[in-house]
Amino acid sequence: MKLKRRLNDIKQQLAGYLPSSMNTLFTRLFVRFFLLSLLIIIILGFSMIYFFYNFQFSKTENEIIHNSQVLNQALYNSVEENDEESISNTLQLIAEINSGQAWLIDEQGFLIHSYPYLDTGGSSIQFLNSEPIFAGNIISQEVDPQHFERPMLLVGMPVRQVDEVAGGLLVFTSVEGINSTVRQVRRLMLYSSFIAIVLGVVLAYGWSRSLASPLKNMSKAVLNLRRGDYGLQLDFQDENPSREISTLRDSFNSLSTELKHSIEELTRERNKLKYILTGMEEGVLAIDRNKNIILHNSSFKRLFNISQEVVDKNISEIDLEEQVRETFDKALTEQEANQQEFTITNSKQEKRILLRCNAICVGDTIWGVVGLFQDISERWRFEKLQQDFVANVSHELKAPLSSIRGSAEILLDGIVADQEKREEYLEIVLQESNRLGTLVDEILSMAEYENQDISEEKEIISAGDLLTRVVDTFNKSGSMRGRIQVDYPEEELLIEASTSRIKQVLFNLLDNARKFSPEESPIYLEAAAVNDRVKFTVSDEGIGIPANELDNIWERFYKVDKARTPGQEGSGLGLAISREIILEHGGDVFVESSEGVGTTIGFYLPRIE
Repeated sequence: MKLKRRLNDIKQQLAGYLPSSMNTLFTRLFVRFFLLSLLIIIILGFSMIYFFYNFQFSKTENEIIHNSQVLNQALYNSVEENDEESISNTLQLIAEINSGQAWLIDEQGFLIHSYPYLDTGGSSIQFLNSEPIFAGNIISQEVDPQHFERPMLLVGMPVRQVDEVAGGLLVFTSVEGINSTVRQVRRLMLYSSFIAIVLGVVLAYGWSRSLASPLKNMSKAVLNLRRGDYGLQLDFQDENPSREISTLRDSFNSLSTELKHSIEELTRERNKLKYILTGMEEGVLAIDRNKNIILHNSSFKRLFNISQEVVDKNISEIDLEEQVRETFDKALTEQEANQQEFTITNSKQEKRILLRCNAICVGDTIWGVVGLFQDISERWRFEKLQQDFVANVSHELKAPLSSIRGSAEILLDGIVADQEKREEYLEIVLQESNRLGTLVDEILSMAEYENQDISEEKEIISAGDLLTRVVDTFNKSGSMRGRIQVDYPEEELLIEASTSRIKQVLFNLLDNARKFSPEESPIYLEAAAVNDRVKFTVSDEGIGIPANELDNIWERFYKVDKARTPGQEGSGLGLAISREIILEHGGDVFVESSEGVGTTIGFYLPRIE
């Protein structure tokens, strides 16, 4: 047991001293198999030598006892008769039979006779362990006394007849033969042990490799699975693996295949969700019950101009409007749908946002809240324009109707008797009626431009010729004669358009330039090529338009502050109609203005090569 514990300690120490590259399953199995084999060989070797040594001594002892017992009666008679010659002959015979020496001792253990004769120099030799012999027992032991040249085996027995003990017989025989035999056996065992150790190393290596190799391959496969190589199949080189290894391999292959299918399905579902969220114009934001963000899409970040990663952050850590946090908090607290409208400013542009929040519940437990951010700026702006349209139309109709009603009441009441005065009121009625008619015509024209297909009216016309016609028409008017300065294009620029409608646009732009610029100040008209389009520009040196109103001048019924343009009347539909005409022709409009400096306004149309 001590030897086994010592070997275990050595094994643990060796395992502790092994470098990490050798601290593998194969190394551990190999070391264990090797130490186990070595332990078995050592134990068996020592046991065999020990038992063989004892066997040889027991055999020699039994032979000595057997041989000596034959002459024991003769020696007893010689001792009883005190026949020294007979004693010497008997001792000689015993010594020769046992190939050793024979001593005769008395009850005190002193040497009486011996063969061969021992010259003691007059001193007495005493055997100290004589009591068991004279008690009738046979003793044996290995001795190395100074009277012998080599170790001897001592067998002591009583010289007796029945219960009468006449002396003690000590037979000494050399154990050199036994030791020589044992040494030969020990040498043979050493060679055998060496061969057994070599075979044990080979077998331990093979067993360790056969056990560790599949597990090592499986470990590599698991690492590959961890790196994303799903669906990997194991195929061991061993054609006849153990049942446990085969079961483990089949289980791993089945698990790998199922994992591959599961990952592919999860990837498809994740990609579906990703593509759906990415393709949505609405922003999506989901939080858990701790208000940590778990999901969002690019539209949400773009809507709130967020560039950093926000997943796993608390919603309070993000720069969002207070209405957003309040709506999410309310949905999380009340565990029901909630919505809120608010306005945000993104890149100096106001946007109207509709936020709908829904609580996500699993059973009776709330899991989180998902919010949908919908940009309703266009709808909100359109609804606002509708409201403004109704208000503007009502305002534009109210003034002439009030004038007509007032004039009619005065005439009906007969308050005015003078014919000249009556004609003045009738003139007011006529002017306001014409104004109402003009307003209705412009509204109808606006609706017509929005719904009418003008493709049949389009023709190929030259931009230079178009400018010439427009200028000729305006020069016939006394108020515009000589004010328009035209910059004709250096090359012929062709466009496909409705001549009458484009002329109407230019008339509107020139008339506005006339209205909002000092008398006799020049008005500039230009057409030029810009890449694959033709640019028409009308510029004046008038009062200009405030920067905060530039985006609104194209809206219906919109008018710049009347306090800045006293005496100038109009419905506010001219630029809106002009914009619709240009859009119908596949172009777009632009305006640039500085207060007190002037305004440059115009449009682009596709050029025909």
